[in-house]
Amino acid sequence: MKKILYILTLACLLTSCAYDSYLNDFDETTVYFAHQTPIRTLIVDEYEQIKLGVAFGGRRENTNNEWVEFEVDPSLLEGTSYTLLPSELYSLSNENSISIPSGSFQGDITVAFDMQRLTEAAAPMTNLALPVRITSTSLDQIHESKGYTIILFKYIAKLDGTWYQKGVSKMTDIAKDSSWTVTYSQPTLERNRSNVLNTKTKNEVVANAMGNSDYHLNILMEDSDITLSSEEVANFVDDEASVSEDKKELYIKYKFEQEGILHEVSDTLIFAKRNIVFETW
Repeated sequence: MKKILYILTLACLLTSCAYDSYLNDFDETTVYFAHQTPIRTLIVDEYEQIKLGVAFGGRRENTNNEWVEFEVDPSLLEGTSYTLLPSELYSLSNENSISIPSGSFQGDITVAFDMQRLTEAAAPMTNLALPVRITSTSLDQIHESKGYTIILFKYIAKLDGTWYQKGVSKMTDIAKDSSWTVTYSQPTLERNRSNVLNTKTKNEVVANAMGNSDYHLNILMEDSDITLSSEEVANFVDDEASVSEDKKELYIKYKFEQEGILHEVSDTLIFAKRNIVFETW
């Protein structure tokens, strides 16, 4: 019995010490970048800037205004296959410091991009990197292995994403002169076919379905003008295409021939979601 009481007392003491450690500040505060090798996604004409942020730990509460100074350090790219992001392609809301306000454990600045120049200089999955190193801080120390970040960038076209597809396809067997129609339209939006549009250029996406077939459709949008084309089918005809940016819907009509069948397609694509996920390199 005494042995059991001794073990219970010891357990309570250890738990109390651990809890006290949790309640108290650490001896030193440490600032860091959360991710060292992130890939950030820009959206042409929609999301053309990112936040560059730092965080710190070591206190339960922050009652001070802290600061971090940083520099763009090209030496961080040594040993990689990446190219330094040219300074004329972006601007920083603060050239060399980030403030962490009282009451917060994080601070950030804005990195804004000249998308016209960026899209002319690089393909959508760019080889350009922004290497940043923390050089000094009002906090006690800089994290030994998290005191830098190397950000890669890619951009996607405005139409990039997953869209629900509703429509009608009329097929005609040219040799037999016989026709039939396929309708694909469910009242519950989420039950309709998903059509994924992937970026080809800054203004062009490639859809992974044409009507009720699996051929690929190119959709080029310049301002509000839309042009349809396909490299996989014969005698493609772009009949009509328009967009409602308020409703986030695409209305497209086109014809094509494949394996002796004439396809006449009238589709509505309704935007579902962006396919942007957190990535590292």
